Amino acid sequence: MISPSGDIKDFTIPWLFQDLRKEKETGTIVFSREREIKKVFFKNGDILFASSNLDEDRLGEFLMRTGKITIDQFDKTSESVIKHGKKLGAVLFEMGILTAQDLVAQVKLQVKEIVINIFSWRDGSYQFDGRPLPVSEIIPIQMSTGDLIIEGIRNLDWNRVRKSLPSIKTILRTSTDPSPLFQSVHLDQDQQAVFSIIDGSKSIQEICVLSGIGDFNTLKAVYTLLALRIVETGEIKTREEKIESAVVRETVTTEKKNDAQAVAPATSVTKETIQNAFDGLGRQNHYEVLEVGHGATPLEIKKAYFHLANLYHPDRHFEPEMHDMKEKLEALFSRIHDAYETLSSKTAHHQYNIDLASGVEKEREEEKVQKGKSANRETARAQYHEGMKQFNQRNFWGAEEAFAWAIRLDPGNPEYIFRRGLTLARIPRRGHEAEEHFVKAIEKAPEKSEYHLELGNFYARSGLKEKALAAYRNALQHDPNSDTINKAIQKING
Repeated sequence: MISPSGDIKDFTIPWLFQDLRKEKETGTIVFSREREIKKVFFKNGDILFASSNLDEDRLGEFLMRTGKITIDQFDKTSESVIKHGKKLGAVLFEMGILTAQDLVAQVKLQVKEIVINIFSWRDGSYQFDGRPLPVSEIIPIQMSTGDLIIEGIRNLDWNRVRKSLPSIKTILRTSTDPSPLFQSVHLDQDQQAVFSIIDGSKSIQEICVLSGIGDFNTLKAVYTLLALRIVETGEIKTREEKIESAVVRETVTTEKKNDAQAVAPATSVTKETIQNAFDGLGRQNHYEVLEVGHGATPLEIKKAYFHLANLYHPDRHFEPEMHDMKEKLEALFSRIHDAYETLSSKTAHHQYNIDLASGVEKEREEEKVQKGKSANRETARAQYHEGMKQFNQRNFWGAEEAFAWAIRLDPGNPEYIFRRGLTLARIPRRGHEAEEHFVKAIEKAPEKSEYHLELGNFYARSGLKEKALAAYRNALQHDPNSDTINKAIQKING
């Protein structure tokens, strides 16, 4: 359970971040010391954005410090920010100083720098605020919590690392919680070497002797693995636990090595792969989900689970192109985990076979699917209302994000698609996406004259007279007495 507030000590910050990730919390952590205040925003457990009250952490100062803008450009844009009340990023984009892609990349670096700095704090306090995020204050940029933790603790001084570690007589084991094992994190060679030795029978002192990289590097790697919660203190005694630990080490070490060397896994994961796996959930039983036979051994079930978790765990996919697959990945991993939890328990496994043979389990799964769809629709509706609120306040970036989430949760709703199109049409250089959304909304609800009208207005503003007229005429077919549509046609015809 996450403590809502506390003082900053040894592993406070990395473990706090990991707790929020595990619990999929949404909210803001406020870190403070003396006059310094930093905020880190989380959405569904992912780090979304960060801000600071220090002048040197502000975007303009950061861009000047990194050589992305000149002092003259900073002064001009600052004047425009004060005069028109716009955000600096929007002004930089409108003035052509930075492209949209460059702006997102620089904001991500700025946010990363703010977060990494917090790891160096030796004192101070934190407060978690679980209230809805201030959408107007943030630019959503999802990042790997694990990689941020590694970067954050990389430059910690040796004395702090040494004092934070448990006794060198302490035995370490791989995490009993599978969640940290599949986070998107790139371990270096030292960390991989140390992890491969940790088996629940060796102490930190023995690991130092066996690693072959020296005590200093070994202890730094141990600190990192403990901070990431990939390993924990504790001894493994039973044969079953030893076999399980060996499977964990083999699977995770292989995956982390592939990540570090940019080697593609044997089975690549594409959006199509994820979509196909997601579409099949409602038709599959636990055995089919894990891709094992009814006679699979506990070890075979565990190996299958680790293989699929490495493919579909949401924390492994932070690529921009996977942004719209987040909800599907969450559903996939949840289903994979449920299947594993059932089949890895002797009692639950036996009862599941009985229910499966009698048809009870199929009814339960169908009921779960329907409840999941209903919950998604409710959440989507809430996101839609948030999008309308932000749109009316002319915060089009925040509105676009909210409508995008609504579409992910309820992809067949034409109104959500249409509203996102309206929003995209008001964001510079997003016109092509706006057109696609208008067209898609019309395909799903061709009787909606408003959809045709707004597509026509979009074409008219873009100077595409013939396309605008065609859209207006289509609108008129569904609402022939509309003064608004007739006036739009008259305006185009001059």
